[in-house]
Amino acid sequence: MTDQAADAAIDQACRGLRLPSIRSQVSQIADAAEREQLTYRGFLAELLMVECDDRDRRRSERRIKGAGFPHEEI
Repeated sequence: MTDQAADAAIDQACRGLRLPSIRSQVSQIADAAEREQLTYRGFLAELLMVECDDRDRRRSERRIKGAGFPHEEI
């Protein structure tokens, strides 16, 4: 499989699985993994950690917004 075909397959799979963080950062993480000579497991761990961290951040933002706390205009 060519790199271009692999990128297209990854993009399509991330869309279908609803993994927006992985989809947007896979190239940067893959390049960093190659430079750092990560194993496949290390690379996968990095991808999954990015997705989990982003989901945690978005969940927190949604909960704060949904709580309706008053906020000061800055």
